[in-house]
Amino acid sequence: MSRVQQLRVAEASSFQDGLGQLVAFEENTNLPVGIQRVFVVSGNYGAVRGKHAHKQLTQVLACVHGECKVTCDDGESRREFSLTGINQVLQIPPGIWAEQEYMVEGTVLMVLCDLPYDESDYIRNYQEFLQYREGMKL
Repeated sequence: MSRVQQLRVAEASSFQDGLGQLVAFEENTNLPVGIQRVFVVSGNYGAVRGKHAHKQLTQVLACVHGECKVTCDDGESRREFSLTGINQVLQIPPGIWAEQEYMVEGTVLMVLCDLPYDESDYIRNYQEFLQYREGMKL
């Protein structure tokens, strides 16, 4: 069972020159999970998105523009992370509640997932999440 103390922001390989910066996300190189789905979310300043956990799916978050504060919760502890560079990634394993707050107008968050979309994998109610976590301890 994952705990928020185990989570960390990692840096993906980045190549910068006078023209800009290139960041590559490669399975088995700098991504610890296989990727089956990618989506991009934009948000206005102060918007809070996410507010859910997954039963099976692992997500890798990268803020490709702006700044995103990610709050992760394991039912006992909370931890906040700030994603500010396109080469910073945060892996969120199954069983962790996550919320993303968009700290700059026009922030864009890219989410890489190891499984395709499946609504039954989502836990969207915080009380149900706490019950789910309690059941994981058995």
